[in-house]
Amino acid sequence: MNREDKKYRGTQCLNCETQLDVSEKFCHACGQLNSTKKLTIRDFIEEFFANFYAYDSRLRNSIVSIFTKPGVLAREFNEGKRHTYANPFRLFLSVSIILFITFNFSEGDSTAATDKAEKELTEEQLKEERKQDSIDYQALTSTPPTKSILDKIHKKKIEYSKDSIYTKDFIDKNINRNFDPFVYCVASFRNFHLKYPEKTTDQALKELGYENNFGYKILFSKSKLFKTNNIYDELFDYFYGKLPFFIFLCLPILTLIFWIVFYSKKINYTEHLVFSYTFFTFMFLCMILFNFIDLISTDVSNFIQGISFSFLFPIYFYKSLRNFYQQGRWITILKFILLNPLFFLFLGICVLVMMFLGILLF
Repeated sequence: MNREDKKYRGTQCLNCETQLDVSEKFCHACGQLNSTKKLTIRDFIEEFFANFYAYDSRLRNSIVSIFTKPGVLAREFNEGKRHTYANPFRLFLSVSIILFITFNFSEGDSTAATDKAEKELTEEQLKEERKQDSIDYQALTSTPPTKSILDKIHKKKIEYSKDSIYTKDFIDKNINRNFDPFVYCVASFRNFHLKYPEKTTDQALKELGYENNFGYKILFSKSKLFKTNNIYDELFDYFYGKLPFFIFLCLPILTLIFWIVFYSKKINYTEHLVFSYTFFTFMFLCMILFNFIDLISTDVSNFIQGISFSFLFPIYFYKSLRNFYQQGRWITILKFILLNPLFFLFLGICVLVMMFLGILLF
């Protein structure tokens, strides 16, 4: 017999102890099924699949809507269709976790490939590489460095290796391309610690010519956590792997852009936030697919990503704005153009803040 049968109904809710009438199928206070029947294996399995199917239906409706009707899910959810779709926040959180896991798969595969390539190098090749890239620390810190050392440095492209240690003065004078000064600084800190582990942070900063302040102390401390001198790669892998987490934290701030550009008394901040969650859910689902394709073919994955970021995502974003805010074509295009610089401005601020926090937590 089914637990929902009338013969099993009681006069008191077993969950919240609210008084009930036998005509009530569910508790009017907490919503639990009004049944006094003991739970059986059959009941347990039936309830599991019933609940799973109910959520599975909402999940299926959400994913189909996200991919086929940009912006419609957010609009209809705000209009009150809460049982048709999965909760946008919960869906975004679930997809973010899956994306984080697939990032780790890709990173692990990349690391394995790198390790394999490194193992293929012979000892002689490694010795020759170290000899060519290595710059003796004592020679660099001599006052002033000898002309022969400087000539040797300027004759070849400067590259850091695990034996390279550069002073601040040397980096300031010779390395000034993009983020290279930061990378060489971190690599030098790491190499100094490996070569002179007995020296304190204060001693290291003094000998390398850096100010003894909080920032450099933190940087020196964090440099010890790098596994190699591939600073760019490790930082990229770290922040790329934490991208879902960073976007999750940044979304409430980025949503302010939509609230400003599409300001309306009819749409409050929370409803704008629902739109943000659904849009980034679409992007994260695509990135999950990219990561799985990357496991098969990196070239194919990179090609698809290039097409997506260049054409698919902008078009999808425009259609989402049009369907969610339901404004005219030219007004939406104008606001779409306006959103781009504002979005990157806010995103840049968020990235800087998150990078600072990331370095502290690295």
